[in-house]
Amino acid sequence: MHVNRIRRRRAYCASAAALMVLVLPALGSAESPPAAPRDTDIVARVNGTPIRRKAVRELVQGVLAVQDRAPDPATIPQLAKDALESLIDLDLLAQESHARGITVSDADVNAEIARARQGFPDARAFAAALKERGMTEADLRQDTRKTMAVDRLLASSTSQDVTISDDDAKRFYDANRTAFTHPVQVRLSHILVRIPDGATAAQRAAAQARADELLATLRAGADFAAVARTQSDEKATGAGGGDLGYIATSELPDEIAREVSALQPGQTSGVIASPYGFMIVKVTGRRDAGITPLPEVDAQIRAVLEKQARQARQAAFVATLRKTAKIEYGAPL
Repeated sequence: MHVNRIRRRRAYCASAAALMVLVLPALGSAESPPAAPRDTDIVARVNGTPIRRKAVRELVQGVLAVQDRAPDPATIPQLAKDALESLIDLDLLAQESHARGITVSDADVNAEIARARQGFPDARAFAAALKERGMTEADLRQDTRKTMAVDRLLASSTSQDVTISDDDAKRFYDANRTAFTHPVQVRLSHILVRIPDGATAAQRAAAQARADELLATLRAGADFAAVARTQSDEKATGAGGGDLGYIATSELPDEIAREVSALQPGQTSGVIASPYGFMIVKVTGRRDAGITPLPEVDAQIRAVLEKQARQARQAAFVATLRKTAKIEYGAPL
């Protein structure tokens, strides 16, 4: 059940290399850069390997594509500089992966590109995205292989043995308690009988009849979690007995909020018609606005701290590569 009516914006960046550098923080700096031989298209060289203006432009476009609002034109020059530094870092990492003999098979490249294709409605949309970026399939394969080699280098060099202690998690929680405040919430479990897209009247009637039968089973004493595990059409939550966790009451769809408002913990609704199908919900808890307890956000906190630790290691690793690299800056951006 989609309890949040949030419209997720999808933005696609055709360059796999661009996707990689977006997850790297600004790892390097450009202190007193030496000049490279002038070429109006080459903006930098990394140990002799050129970085062209087109690559910087594509990365900037990829960053802007995922923003929810139009960019401030005044920020574009700095964004371009940051993009160039990220591309320099990526080239340094790619060169290091090559030096260490890290390889990526054609099969792995094919599988990664196949996953990227799944984000598009069809092959035509995927091809259009490549064309918009001025890329060919060969370009994409090259960028994908490069990015995957860098991923493997970082996994072996900076991501191993990252551990977060209980004290680390507690300190983060105590220092950021305001980030874990929550509004009035209700904890729900649900059973969903899905309606097929474009369902006929007969299919809707059959789905409702099935939902009515499940409700009768529950009212006869069946365990809600057990019924959810075996009968709910939403398998992701059904495996957990239909548990949806705590949800802000303000985020519930109207048709569910009306039913839930009158229920106490332990009580079950009737059959609710919704855009997702017919559902039955059970209230398993309520709580006033406050701060989410540490056990409920512990996994989230550890994920944040692990990411920060990996990024710090990546920054130190790239800084080391920069010390021995020959980085020349060319034509102005």
